[in-house]
Amino acid sequence: MKIRRLLIPLFLLMILISACAPEQAAVEEAVLTVGDRGFSLSELEALGTISVDYTNKDGETTTYSGAPLASLLETAGMTGSGTIVFTAADGFQADMALEEALGCADCIVAIDNGSLRMVMPEMSGKLQVKDVIEISLE
Repeated sequence: MKIRRLLIPLFLLMILISACAPEQAAVEEAVLTVGDRGFSLSELEALGTISVDYTNKDGETTTYSGAPLASLLETAGMTGSGTIVFTAADGFQADMALEEALGCADCIVAIDNGSLRMVMPEMSGKLQVKDVIEISLE
């Protein structure tokens, strides 16, 4: 009986203390790795967004909005020369010259139905990588 008298107040005190503890801020998870750096959705949006039209092989045009690829690469410290590789969640990869990517004003990383995709107007369909998760430099 004495143990019960001790445990009940102790249990109530623990509940009270845990209810008063400050909440930890949610840490936004990285959704895209560029070089050695991870970017969250809000960090991508903070780079500024532009809208571009992309016409697929069937002639259908869609407008996408996203972060300019050149700004993203520069922010991640990818400048100079080399080849960048876009990697999708399913392992598909496409590559292009870094200089070409840095010079493309209409190339973006678009947010499309909860995932990211490369939108590269006037470029090969292979570069339109869906569900992109990583951009690396080789």
